[in-house]
Parts: sequence; structure tokens; C-alpha cells
Amino acid sequence: MTRTAQVLEGTWEEIQRQGEHLAGKRLRVHVLENGLGGETGPGDETHPSQPFYATATPAERARAFREWAESHSRETPVLSDDAISRESIYFGERD
Repeated sequence: MTRTAQVLEGTWEEIQRQGEHLAGKRLRVHVLENGLGGETGPGDETHPSQPFYATATPAERARAFREWAESHSRETPVLSDDAISRESIYFGERD
């Protein structure tokens, strides 16, 4: 007997939306800390799950963006106008 596995990846809310399809099936759930993983390959032929943006609601996307933005340090210095001027970007310093 051949056993096949289907890999689903997403937030709990995204997985719950698949509840009717998964009812009565045996599942294994791995909780990924901080939303980071990499042990599976979603999107390739062996793991055909859909990416987050394809299944997320607008509220889920907004929450994910806020979480991502808050994960960055607020102590990072802001670049000066000179550092991001057209001249410094395209030409750099010339002697």
C-alpha cells in the first residue's frame, strides 16, 4: 500500500479553513516558532501548498505585516539625506 502525505503550511486560522477537507484524517502538526521554518518546501512539486498571500484574508495579511514591521529594531539610525541622494547612489564619491 502506497502512503502519500499532503503538506499544509500557514497560520492556525488558514489551516482551520481546510477543516471540512481534513475531517476524519490523521494529522501531524508542527508549530514553527516565530513563523520560521524551512524544513518543507511549499510550492514545489512534492509540496503543492499555496503561499500565504494566496490564502490569507486581508486582516491576516495586515496582521502579518504589522508583526514583521514590529520585529525590526527601532534603534536603527535613519540615513541622512546625503546618504540617499541621487549623486551618492549613482555616482558615489569621486576624488
